[in-house]
Amino acid sequence: MPRVVAVGRFDGVHRGHQFLLVEARRLARGLPVAAYTFPPRGPSLLTLAAKERLLREHADEVVVAQWEDVRGLEAEEFVRRELVERLEARAVVAGPDHRFGRGRGGDVTALRRLGGLLGLAVHVVDPLCLEGEAVSAARIRDLIAAGDVTKAAVLLGRPVWVAGMPVPGARIGRKLGYPTVNLDLAPELVRPRAGVYAAWAQWRDGEGKALFYIGARPTFPALPPSAEIHLLAPPPGEVEGPVEVHLIRFIRPDIQFAGVERLVEQISRDRETGGRILGETAAPARLLPHLELRGPGGAL
Repeated sequence: MPRVVAVGRFDGVHRGHQFLLVEARRLARGLPVAAYTFPPRGPSLLTLAAKERLLREHADEVVVAQWEDVRGLEAEEFVRRELVERLEARAVVAGPDHRFGRGRGGDVTALRRLGGLLGLAVHVVDPLCLEGEAVSAARIRDLIAAGDVTKAAVLLGRPVWVAGMPVPGARIGRKLGYPTVNLDLAPELVRPRAGVYAAWAQWRDGEGKALFYIGARPTFPALPPSAEIHLLAPPPGEVEGPVEVHLIRFIRPDIQFAGVERLVEQISRDRETGGRILGETAAPARLLPHLELRGPGGAL
């Protein structure tokens, strides 16, 4: 079936990607729009399953090309085999920095040249700019690493998101009077700055306002680093995975306290701060309603 194909890594399916996909829809003039993408590589904003779900909100179909199947293709072979022959593309839509083919040797100039040879219309969409800068996954990843999840959310069009499976912990939070659920985060996801965040947590049978902690637990140097959630209201049952965590605002950095009493006092203040931040905030949309965690690049 002839189609218009939007190509890209689409990490985060952020507002810039959404803008590109809207342009693809406008140019399609009734043809179906396919988003052609790849599994996550390196620190990413989404797992593959979450990315596919978000892309389906903007495209009629999502095509995930496995890296091992295409990384060895020369630029012309990639365009001919993947876009023209496999997908029957009548047009391709990409951003100005898109690279493709062996060693990332193809760029949009090459794409336009090959499109002319193969009867493929090529549309290059300029980046969406917000606050004077282009929206990009790299910029968003840097913001998350710095703890600025509020600004990152503006560029994403939704809260920053991490996810993981519940795992046994040291039960330190329970002993302190603030029980937590320890999470084994999906390994492909970018890690936010160490510290405490106001967050929304969602799991198989429930959801709730929470504090999210990620860090080295410096007050307990004998323990390994952790990522965990503390729910502001006790859940009615067990928290069973996968657990999605939407980071609403950074509260404070990871701190080594002089003793357990000081830590307990700070957690109490963190709960008050988190409650004020979350207020009447509505629950964000789930990204993974029916899926389970797998390994790197896999599904949740």
